[in-house]
Amino acid sequence: DEENVRRTLSDYLSLNGFEVVPAGDAVAALAYLADNSPALVILDVQMPGQDGFDVCRQIRTTSTYIPVLMISGVRRETVDRIVGLEIGADKYLTKPFELPVLLAEVRSLLRMAQASNSVGNNHWLVVDDYLQIDRQRRTVRVAGRTPHLTVLEFGLLLYLMDHEGRPVSRDDIVESVWKDTSGGVSDLAVNSCVARLRKKIERDPTNPTYIQSVYGWGYRFCDCLR
Repeated sequence: DEENVRRTLSDYLSLNGFEVVPAGDAVAALAYLADNSPALVILDVQMPGQDGFDVCRQIRTTSTYIPVLMISGVRRETVDRIVGLEIGADKYLTKPFELPVLLAEVRSLLRMAQASNSVGNNHWLVVDDYLQIDRQRRTVRVAGRTPHLTVLEFGLLLYLMDHEGRPVSRDDIVESVWKDTSGGVSDLAVNSCVARLRKKIERDPTNPTYIQSVYGWGYRFCDCLR
């Protein structure tokens, strides 16, 4: 909502090869999104009227998946980070941040989205009659439903499935799914992502069948792929 910040981000991203469509509030953003499907949305939490959380929730009700990077200047960063990710944001930056850091996060999200949408000869993974995954279309079918998965959630699911039956550590998950080796992603962020994913794909998230915890280490996907 701050014009000078919006202009600075727009100019910087434009200089780095992106086509940028700025919006000063939720109304303008949602009006644009009603008729367009951008490759990515950078969304401020603090805005007049509807805040960024409201906008993110509305983005996640649409059929087209769009990666969302949320930014906030509020120092309640742990609470905001969890809330932002719970409603479907893929990444979260706390102000102040360096512009190259923002650019790196944007490129990382776009790489993950592109990888998730890459076409392959074997893009279907059938777990059982309850859960199926289409690698090509980034689609998960759960008991006939198609819940929305964020880029991170889908990447995490594929990573665990590609290591079927083998425990993987949280550090390996952060490095391979978040593409982060700086130590900036906490165990809490991984656990929160797993919890959200379980809610979307498990019959009973409190007693998971597919994504199993490995005490003191990380997680494993059940040895159940067809």
